[in-house]
Amino acid sequence: MNERIYRLETPADYAAAELLTRAAFWNVYKPGCDEHYILHSLRGDPDAMESLNLVCEQGGRLIGHIFYTRARIVDASGAAHSVLAFGPISVRPDAQRTGVGSELIRRSLALAGATDFGGVVITGNPAYYGRFGFRPASDFGIVMHDGSSFPELMALELRPDGLASGRMHFSPRFFDVPADGLEAFDASFRS
Repeated sequence: MNERIYRLETPADYAAAELLTRAAFWNVYKPGCDEHYILHSLRGDPDAMESLNLVCEQGGRLIGHIFYTRARIVDASGAAHSVLAFGPISVRPDAQRTGVGSELIRRSLALAGATDFGGVVITGNPAYYGRFGFRPASDFGIVMHDGSSFPELMALELRPDGLASGRMHFSPRFFDVPADGLEAFDASFRS
């Protein structure tokens, strides 16, 4: 079996990472998916954290990818506290459940721990992300920007007292997915 290589993503990986993300999420949570388009729209965005975005390649092709962004928690006084978020994290369907995703998370969290950010806030499966030390964000007094809270909103401190309580604000690109833009972008994968 070919060795797996974990490394920082480069611009030469962008198209393959977007195709991989589409394959990983297609028809998983809803018909089709938009994660690959969100990833594409975040390229070059000030919130993107290129220094933490990793890929896994095997046999000359990408089989895994994790993407980080800057986010912020706004506390009750209105002060903003910078944090990290990751997602999408993608593994080719034929390589899922082989440890690729776990290794991408472990390696990227080690890199994140060397930054000035105090923590990471994500949305994801509590049973899965709990293995990496993520806890309910509500344990830290963190809720979504609209005040809602749910079990999939999870947080991890990168250092003691690294997370402030308040309202979580992910990059706006995660919530701005115009249907016509997604449709046009998807057409590029069929041509």
